Parts: sequence; structure tokens; C-alpha cells
Amino acid sequence: MLQKMRPLLSFLKWVRFLDRIQYLKGLAHKKHTDAALDLIDENAHKNIHVVIDQSENEYMWVHPQIVEFWKAMHKECKARRIPIKAFEFLRTRERQDELHAQGRSNARAGQSPHQYGLAVDIISATKAWDLSKKQWDVIGAIGKEIARKRNIKLEWGGDWEFWDPAHWEIKDWKKYRQAYNHCVGNSIKIPEETRLRFAFLENVYEANRSR
Repeated sequence: MLQKMRPLLSFLKWVRFLDRIQYLKGLAHKKHTDAALDLIDENAHKNIHVVIDQSENEYMWVHPQIVEFWKAMHKECKARRIPIKAFEFLRTRERQDELHAQGRSNARAGQSPHQYGLAVDIISATKAWDLSKKQWDVIGAIGKEIARKRNIKLEWGGDWEFWDPAHWEIKDWKKYRQAYNHCVGNSIKIPEETRLRFAFLENVYEANRSR
């Protein structure tokens, strides 16, 4: 029986390999309209991962513009019946090094905006990362339009050579990192409250730049 199964298993493995190649080349959808239609999930409201909203606790130490962008993105996609989820906002140094070791991120600890609450990874709430290139393009277009209308300066990982289409980050996030490292290095206490925290870091950055 096992001998009979082996050819079938080999064939299925080969088919999955071809599917992966198609996905990587962005050929899973020939048209962006088809990709957009396939993002729609009429039954998403029955999925527990879609029904449960992000907790307000997840926004602690996350830049207010990232939170604003995410909430607007979620609202816009919900109106289009496209279920999405914010997978990660703030990320620990250990988590960042883990992702780097797995080859899922180019950044090591301290090199990613996630460590400073300046980025968010947005994925499909029902399919996770399993989207075609054109489906990611659709989500990217929605996100860029939201950012443009709200005058939020963001970069999208879908435009990078190291393709990371779930990732959105504050464009000038490194100024916050610079201010944060200055405070840590000089034992300067950073406010705990989120909005005060980022306003304080902006002031530290501007003060150092004017010296």
C-alpha cells in the first residue's frame, strides 16, 4: 500500500512546488480585478480570527499614526468585505532576532521599526500570508490611498527588493530610534503614556539636531 502511495505523494509534492513558484512569480491571478474579488470573504464574520477586534493593549507604545492607519485600513477593507488582521505592532528584541534567524526579516534586534512601535504587519484574517502578488498589490493600493488621504508618511514593504508586503512603517522612524537610544544611553526617563512618549522623543530628536 505504501509503495502505491509514494507516486501520488511525489506528484502532490511536485504540484505544491509548482503552486509555490506560481505564487512567487505573482501568476496566481492574471488580473488585479480577479485578485480583488478573491480577497472578498462573505463568510469571514463566522471566523473567530475576524470577529475578535484588536485589543487596545496592543496599541501601547505604538505610534498614534500607525494606530490611526491600521484602524482606517481595517474599516476600509471591512467595507469592501476583505478581512484583514494586524499581526504585529510592537516587537521585542528577542522576537526580531528570531525572525532574522528564520530569514523572515532582514533586520536584527534594534534595526527594525517594530522595536520602537513604528510599524505594523497587516495580513489576511483568513488566509494569513497566503495571498498572490496581485492580491498584495490590491491591499497595498488601499493602504497607500488611506495614508495619502490622512497625510501619514509611510513606507510599504511591498515596494522593497526584500519583498515584505505585510509590512508598513513610519517613513522617518529612525529619528525616533536615535532619540530613544540617546535617552537610554544617558539614563533619561521616557514617558510611559504612548502619546507623551512619542512627543517627548520628537523633542529629544529636535533638540539634538539643533546642537
